[in-house]
Amino acid sequence: MDGNLSGKSIFIPQRDALLLALEERAGKDYIPIIKAEVGQFLQLLIRAVKPRRILEIGTAIGYSTIWMARALAEEAELVTIEKDEDMYLAARENFQVAGLGEKIRPKFGDALEVLPLLGGEFDFVFIDAAKGQYLNYLELVLDQVPGGGLIIADNVLYRGYVRKSGRIAHKRRTMVRALQEYIEVIQEHPCLDSMILPLGDGLALSVKKSCPED
Repeated sequence: MDGNLSGKSIFIPQRDALLLALEERAGKDYIPIIKAEVGQFLQLLIRAVKPRRILEIGTAIGYSTIWMARALAEEAELVTIEKDEDMYLAARENFQVAGLGEKIRPKFGDALEVLPLLGGEFDFVFIDAAKGQYLNYLELVLDQVPGGGLIIADNVLYRGYVRKSGRIAHKRRTMVRALQEYIEVIQEHPCLDSMILPLGDGLALSVKKSCPED
């Protein structure tokens, strides 16, 4: 094995032409998507825990959805919610191009309105939508996650501002406080074991456990 790793992007996951094209479009059109290393982490996690049903809150153009769906077992499915119509339609097209139309069930609408209409359990939840609504999303999905299920939230460190001491600019203050509250809640919640991973823009990883009232 060559011990000289200089010049090699060993920490950047391999992506195919479709994922690279979506990254290019996201950069050009200022569409927020996960980092490639987050996609790889989600994919490895899914392959390890083998969830039967995944819920994604915040589809955008389907970049993260494709990462996750490619790791699904044959009988599993992924439900994803997007409220921007243009991105929803683009994501649906991208799912077909990826050959994943049978595994992914896209839902159009505001997640706060769609979530109460979804039935069944989700043993893997990925939250990557309006940061100010993270706690509301958590409240709506928690009862649908069985014991041992995972809830993952992206961007919880928000460019380092969430753990920054001192004054926060007014335009960022509301979002930062909302994310700080989310972190506080999941760390103290009696039904969750949680930790923060410094991956991408910060991932909050929570495992559902038995609640005191169960």
